[in-house]
Amino acid sequence: MRGPLVALCVALNAVQLMLPDRLQAETLRWKCTYTSIATPAGLSNEKFALEFAVDNITGKAVIIGNAGMSDVDVFSGSHGLTFQEKLPTGAIQTTTVARNGRSVHSRHTLLSLEDGLTPSQYYGQCSR
Repeated sequence: MRGPLVALCVALNAVQLMLPDRLQAETLRWKCTYTSIATPAGLSNEKFALEFAVDNITGKAVIIGNAGMSDVDVFSGSHGLTFQEKLPTGAIQTTTVARNGRSVHSRHTLLSLEDGLTPSQYYGQCSR
């Protein structure tokens, strides 16, 4: 009776070793630094940093910034990926990262009913 149990354990361990690495849980991270910003007032230098984390098994992603952490949607394509944050105001913020690391972070901020839309776009680089 003990022989078949040992054989089963050995077989299960062998199967586990043959599974592709992508089945191993991992958090993929992108650290982004932006050095310039475009607003309706024009282009200027401004340092700004964001970080994104994606669970490679569930596909769930978060943005980590100066205001804390928030869930984001992620879309991966042949040339890069885009993170999308939906805000309670109805605005959306997107960050696109090209395969070479170049990145743009776009904010379509709705400050209040009176102030209206405040668009901005940051340009920078992300690394993994």
